[in-house]
Amino acid sequence: MRRMPRSRLLSGLLVGILLGACTAGSPSGPPAPEAAPWVYTPEKAREIADQSCPGSEPAGFAMSVLLNVQPVDLGKAADKAKALDGLIFRGGWSLDTSLASFGGLSGLDILPGGDLLAVSDAGALVHLPFDQAALEPQTQATLTYLKDQDGDMLTGKAEGDAEGLQLRDGIAFVSFERNHRIEAYGYERCGGNARAVRIASMDPRPAGLDRGISQNSGAEALAMVDDSLLVGLETLVGGQGPLGRVTEDGGVSFSANHWVNAEGTPLVGADEAEGRLYTLHRAYNPLTRQNTIAIRVREGGESRTLAFMRAPLTLDNFEAVAVWPLETGEHRIFILSDNNFSDNQRTLLYVFETEGLS
Repeated sequence: MRRMPRSRLLSGLLVGILLGACTAGSPSGPPAPEAAPWVYTPEKAREIADQSCPGSEPAGFAMSVLLNVQPVDLGKAADKAKALDGLIFRGGWSLDTSLASFGGLSGLDILPGGDLLAVSDAGALVHLPFDQAALEPQTQATLTYLKDQDGDMLTGKAEGDAEGLQLRDGIAFVSFERNHRIEAYGYERCGGNARAVRIASMDPRPAGLDRGISQNSGAEALAMVDDSLLVGLETLVGGQGPLGRVTEDGGVSFSANHWVNAEGTPLVGADEAEGRLYTLHRAYNPLTRQNTIAIRVREGGESRTLAFMRAPLTLDNFEAVAVWPLETGEHRIFILSDNNFSDNQRTLLYVFETEGLS
């Protein structure tokens, strides 16, 4: 998600405070009945792939990108120890290239072999090779532009503002802001030839939320939990992060109790691994121009903050999270920052591992 000019940010901050005072707590009144959830099945995956890849050509255009990968440390040992509880920082890198269309990486997931797949808020999927054994990114990436339902390349912020990514059996599920929706792509079968298959459209005032969604505070997070797609909003309600469920009728409902305890830090990313829901949170202070980044985990009814990071730690506009289960029973957590295509920001990739959660 791109930042607004400072004056608009300050105005938005004041409006947000007033709205928060008016809408504190969970949605009021008796919970509305939730529509039947959309549930993933292998049959649905095949249907999506058939619709997304109607031609016989196996793969479409992908642009090769040579990355400049430079190590980045999170910060001093004492500062890391203060910020992390149940996490170990394993490494960090800045990813840079001369290609102007590389950047804006807002969603992340992990391919079966261990490589990373990111989605850009300029409407592209970016394959980032990663050596899980050596624990380091590789330098040769590829960029694939997303298409609409007619096979035309997505153009403009209104249609191409992709924010969340979830992979399942070769299908890339992508959530979008502005034109709030979830689309699916047969990425494994036909790559750049994949056409969008509409999974859900989100009303600007969806069921169970009791408030509207602004263009720039929509479906930031996307995760599949128990074969259902959950959509997280970058919109605080009483300190909580609204998490809605995609329904079979092509909508999104926030009436069920999927919400996460955000502790006042907006939700921007989510991923599930072995019964644990990991969420990424980010708050930006326009006065200090500093980010606060949090990583939380929920298992059953229990939530825990694993990281609460702010200056003097080395941070940026982190918006994406993905989790890789390890043989030890611990989890490897990747977070990725959106540089907003700005010379004043960086694309940072950080890797953490849980400690004592197995």
